[in-house]
Amino acid sequence: MIRLLSTKLRDSAHYVNRERSTNQHTLKASKASVLTLVLVLMAMMVVACNSAPDVHLARGRSIEIQVSRPVVKTKMSFLDDEGKHRVVRPRASNRQLAMVEIAVVNRTSTVMPLLIDEEAAELGDRRGERIEALDPFVNSRVVEAAGPKEDEFAPLLWGEVQLDRDFQVKGWMIFDVPKGLTLGSVFWNEIEEIIADYVNYFDRG
Repeated sequence: MIRLLSTKLRDSAHYVNRERSTNQHTLKASKASVLTLVLVLMAMMVVACNSAPDVHLARGRSIEIQVSRPVVKTKMSFLDDEGKHRVVRPRASNRQLAMVEIAVVNRTSTVMPLLIDEEAAELGDRRGERIEALDPFVNSRVVEAAGPKEDEFAPLLWGEVQLDRDFQVKGWMIFDVPKGLTLGSVFWNEIEEIIADYVNYFDRG
């Protein structure tokens, strides 16, 4: 009886020690999991802080513009109001198309007439060259069939617009830019001059 009892006590002690060991391993694993989670969250925060936003906003006295980051293309296609398929290409091999989606918001005026043409917007560098917007109808050619990504940049932002208060108009504008040009800012010139920067010029020195 004593031997049996002693055996049971040893077994119980072994079970208790094993349970303590298991709890210690579980606690260590939990701490490791928490530490891993913290490191992952910190990494995500660093990536979020370092990544540039997709849309940049700039406000003037009467209007607000929201601009997407430029999308560089070797060509773009679209369907015009007459149902014709059109293709736009850079005018030289050392140039490329930069597509920018722009939203213009009327914050104050009752009705704001906009003329969105070549001079309405420019793309480029505050410290260097600026390129005016491209007229998509004058600088395109008609083709017989639709391109594979004809609706990728629709609608186009072009022409005359009557913009009511607290409304916005949004679309894509095309810029035929030299390769190597810093696409650092959008310069909006219609109604008032507003600059939306993609880069921090002060950090560039």
